[in-house]
Amino acid sequence: LKPLVQWRRLLRIFAQSSTRTYVRNTLKRPSKRYGTSPGIKIKRHQKILVALDTSGSISEEDIAEFFSELYHIWKRGAEIMVVECDTRIAATYRYQGIAPTGIHGGGGTHFDAPIHFANTEYHPDALIYFTDGFGPVPSLKPRMPLMWMVSRAGCQVEGEPMPQFAGLKVRMHHAGA
Repeated sequence: LKPLVQWRRLLRIFAQSSTRTYVRNTLKRPSKRYGTSPGIKIKRHQKILVALDTSGSISEEDIAEFFSELYHIWKRGAEIMVVECDTRIAATYRYQGIAPTGIHGGGGTHFDAPIHFANTEYHPDALIYFTDGFGPVPSLKPRMPLMWMVSRAGCQVEGEPMPQFAGLKVRMHHAGA
């Protein structure tokens, strides 16, 4: 059976919909309406925080697949900050198109640390959380749109991954599945 939801497409649409738009005056482009200077130039900026669950239950294959999708979002001009976490934040770095060689963590799972980081320090346009879903429900509410990317072997109750979690939830599938 083929999956009903194309998770790669949903991930890219979610990432693209979180773009902020800024209008700047410019002397190089005359106004289209009046023909005078200064004209306006529309600038788009996208700031995404990616929380990567690095607990012991996440496989290297899942992480590699996720970084390949993250590359396509980055190519479109998004500023991406990656937070590696299990029960606490282990590493924070800007994604520059190259997947890291090693991942920090390997313990249990607690979802509040990246949400707290997003709410208080980084203030992204969107938060994408890559996880298997095995862990307690987060006690913090994010101030930005949140998408849970649940791995193939992740938590599932009655067909839906993590029903008690707030935000958009998408299960990842094999390309051939």
